[in-house]
Amino acid sequence: MTGPGYPWYGVVTGDGLEQGDVLDSLPVFLPPDDLEDWNEGSAAFFSTEERNVVVMTQSCDLVSGREKVSEVLFCPVWSRSRYAAGEFLGTPKGLEEARRGTLPGIHLLAACALPGLERDVGIVDFRQTYALPVGFVRKRAAAAGPRRRLLPPYREHMAQAFARYFMRVGLPTDIPPFK
Repeated sequence: MTGPGYPWYGVVTGDGLEQGDVLDSLPVFLPPDDLEDWNEGSAAFFSTEERNVVVMTQSCDLVSGREKVSEVLFCPVWSRSRYAAGEFLGTPKGLEEARRGTLPGIHLLAACALPGLERDVGIVDFRQTYALPVGFVRKRAAAAGPRRRLLPPYREHMAQAFARYFMRVGLPTDIPPFK
């Protein structure tokens, strides 16, 4: 799924972080369903779950020793197999719509054929975000061994899709369809 001269992924090791880095099995914190009942003085217990994620924070904000952020922003990367055949993203039509970019909250990543890092097509879900402290993420990245990094122009394509998702404007009254 890559064209000549334009590989989708590179392999990285160590604690360096860039936008487009894919971290497998990173623990994320999930708030309880009853969090809306929280008020000052309340306690809330968050669960954790390991998820495959992609770094959404811009690379320039993650330069080691010159970080401009204290937390790294992620979105989950789901495998195609997560979606049952009856679900929209479990169908060829749903995947094609996502590939074309007509589903604003979803972005597809190509399958990866790098030795030892083989993965099926990835489904990035912009509708879910997580943040973790930079130091924690660096330690996990260093311990992960070889991992995937989305390369240009695919990294910028994903970032642009993420920006489009968050900058959408809903109009109170739209122009009627032309028939």
